[in-house]
Amino acid sequence: NFAKILEELKKKISEGYAVIRSRLSDDIKSRFDDWNAAQTACYQGDLKALEDTLTNASLDDRTEDRLLSPLHLICAGHSKQKQLLVKSVFLLVPDLNKFQQVEKVIYLLEKCGDDDAKRRSLLSHVTRNGFSALHFAIYKNELATVNVLLNYGADVNLAGRIQLPPLHLAAMCGNVELVETLLNKGAALHSTDFVQYTALHCATYSLHDKVGFIIDSDGQMTCGYNSLSLLIFGFGESLFVVFQVVSLLLNYGADPNYGGGVQDRPLHLASSKGNVVIVSALLDAGAYPSLADDEGNTSLHFAAKTGNVVIIDLLLSKAGAEKQELALKNNIYGDTPLHLACYAGRLDAAKLLLSVSGSSILLLENVFSETPLHAACTSGRSLELVAYLLKQPGVDPNCQGQDGHTASGYNLALHSACYHGHLQFVQYLLNSGADQSLTARAVDNSLSTNGSVGSLTVASVRAQTMFSLSKPDSDASINNSLMSSTQSLYDDQQQTPIIWAYEKGFDQIVALLKHYANKRPDSDVCSEYSSGDSSYTPLPSPMGRLHSMTKEKAEILQLRASLSSNHRLSLNDVEFQDAIGSGSFGKVYKGTYKGTTVAIKRYRPVEFGAKSEVDMFCREVSILRMLQHPNVVAFIGAALDDPSQFAIITEYVTNGSLFSLLHEQKRVLEMVLRLNIGVDVARGMRYLHELVTGPVIHRDLNSHNILLHENGRAVVADFGESRFIGQRDDDNMTKQPGNLRWMAPEIFTQSGRYNQKADVYSYGLCIWEIHAAELPFVHLKPAAAAAEMAYKRSRPPIPSEATAQFPEHILKVITSAWQHDAEARPNFSQILPIIEAHAKPLTSAVSSMTVIKQTNRSPSSSVFLLKNHWEKRSTIGKPIK
Repeated sequence: NFAKILEELKKKISEGYAVIRSRLSDDIKSRFDDWNAAQTACYQGDLKALEDTLTNASLDDRTEDRLLSPLHLICAGHSKQKQLLVKSVFLLVPDLNKFQQVEKVIYLLEKCGDDDAKRRSLLSHVTRNGFSALHFAIYKNELATVNVLLNYGADVNLAGRIQLPPLHLAAMCGNVELVETLLNKGAALHSTDFVQYTALHCATYSLHDKVGFIIDSDGQMTCGYNSLSLLIFGFGESLFVVFQVVSLLLNYGADPNYGGGVQDRPLHLASSKGNVVIVSALLDAGAYPSLADDEGNTSLHFAAKTGNVVIIDLLLSKAGAEKQELALKNNIYGDTPLHLACYAGRLDAAKLLLSVSGSSILLLENVFSETPLHAACTSGRSLELVAYLLKQPGVDPNCQGQDGHTASGYNLALHSACYHGHLQFVQYLLNSGADQSLTARAVDNSLSTNGSVGSLTVASVRAQTMFSLSKPDSDASINNSLMSSTQSLYDDQQQTPIIWAYEKGFDQIVALLKHYANKRPDSDVCSEYSSGDSSYTPLPSPMGRLHSMTKEKAEILQLRASLSSNHRLSLNDVEFQDAIGSGSFGKVYKGTYKGTTVAIKRYRPVEFGAKSEVDMFCREVSILRMLQHPNVVAFIGAALDDPSQFAIITEYVTNGSLFSLLHEQKRVLEMVLRLNIGVDVARGMRYLHELVTGPVIHRDLNSHNILLHENGRAVVADFGESRFIGQRDDDNMTKQPGNLRWMAPEIFTQSGRYNQKADVYSYGLCIWEIHAAELPFVHLKPAAAAAEMAYKRSRPPIPSEATAQFPEHILKVITSAWQHDAEARPNFSQILPIIEAHAKPLTSAVSSMTVIKQTNRSPSSSVFLLKNHWEKRSTIGKPIK
């Protein structure tokens, strides 16, 4: 709580000075519509205009909006001879009565006559925002006017309701002559403002080592904040006038070690601003670099955070023999300057600090159990810094922090990077030997008053399982699932990097960790996928789902706008019949639409963000509406007005999927049909890959998604996992889509981006499946089969020579299509000439597939394309004649 109070106070300081500038600028703006003639003459008229309009009674007038007195209006305004005024002031012409503004001020104050009370009232009156006329004159850098006001008795220390002494404002504006004038008139050097800053603090805070102000071409003056200001004299000539306010204040005896509201010193401010000249001046005046603020931060902490190596060197040099002690000093959070440099990603600063402090600092932990390496991984600002730290003696990427007080406790550098979502840092640490299986058990050890942590050591243990994501939630409520899954982690306290990445919604990091785990030399890559507990396919994390909600809603709206009216259907116009299939998305029904038999892919009721079906639905509709080819399933329309009734309507394909024919109905295809299916699929895929409006990669080509019409024509279907090639979304072309058994190795291993050659690999397996009438690696589970092909580079068995079952051209297509190297695979334009040369058109008699059941087979219905399993076995192994 104390730390929060300090941070809030620092925020208020910054906001406070911004408010001061804003209110001053607002007060001096002209509002002629609201002013009377005398007030307008005070602001912009010459002396004669003022004499003609100002009466004794109007001396007491105040503007209604800002409560400005006539004296405020004169100090805020300007006259036609302002340019002459400016030149004369800085040429130090002594006769001030010749200058219009000064003359107006003198006229106004003299008009009070012997009424000293009225004169004092004008000089001490403050606006609604709390500023006196002296504040206005200082803010506008009117040295002559300031002198007149002070000579007539203005209080040089009047801070007003805003608690801002005039000296502080002059220091912020950077006008050395104004500062010196105020000091000579008795301004209190160590008076403090609303944040307990002295004038020296203000000069330093405003980032002026060489300060000045600006006068525009109209003679209007403004202060130059946070930069070296430019003085422009009247007729466009320009000269730099350099004022060293900080040096002046120090020469007058300002204390360089005076503590502000949180004991922040001018040296702290100068170091945090990266101002070398002021730092040097403060050090020469006796500023101590070892003094700390209420959070324990020294000037070296601030310099380390900004990364200014020149200032760091100055501070260390000033510390002399105690420079190592200064470099090792920590704040109430346990952070050394090196920790802050690492949090800020300051490589050069880290190198310099390490050279002074020694390597022992690399093992020091703050109250969050983070070493400098942890800090660099937590911030994720400089990968080069992490690489540098890992090269230092004694630095181990698997060094665990004690985690003495926090339940979240990311104890390894890898934990830190995973918890904060720094993907590149995670990969670098893994490449550097970070062990993602290490966990630690958090313990309760309260933070002591001096910020130290306990000395309890938490033993490293191996996770019981590398990939367990501990009690995956099934609650429909995102909030409930977040709480339940997080609570399960805290109950078990088994804090693995993959769990933190999952809980925080960093699904890419989860996938990366899994990928690297598969490369572990001491693990059997395929065994993890063979078990029933396999968790290879990444689960969508609760936070990941939450982040996608807005995006999904926007996608639906965009899809509605882009879909043509003839493709926008209502389920009220569709008559549902039998369910003919199902999947994770929902069910597929046979039905009719306007008298035509159709297939309806009905998505289950969707809660935005809770599932991935919305994304799949939008993607599939976006692609299907662009397609029109005899070997691609025909799109009729989509229902997308109600998330509970999302559906895609396509043509109905009579004989269903190739998978159903081969593996459920146990049908065997005659060679003529096998070859034609291969040709049809290749033609459909070539169309997708070469689509003029935007090539498409299917990403889920398998026998489930190859449908056969009654006449034997095959069509490619199901585009839920498809993508337009080249679309700008890295995750789209690196994540793991589709059915594992037909998945290309480069997709399964998630080794980088992939392209349409992944479809070619799947096509090769489909052709093998058609001719073998078996599933690839049927004895293995899908994930295990994919691992077998990806990591062991195994392939389904094929004969060494051409056979009746596997003709020579089929063997050529299969072996070239399923090569491990994606670039070595042919494209479909190269595959088609090979198989088209051997395919024959199906005659109407031969191609009829209405006789699909085994009981319908009859010698009188010509040569049937479908044979049973035993008939197939009688022809296997016969050589081609």
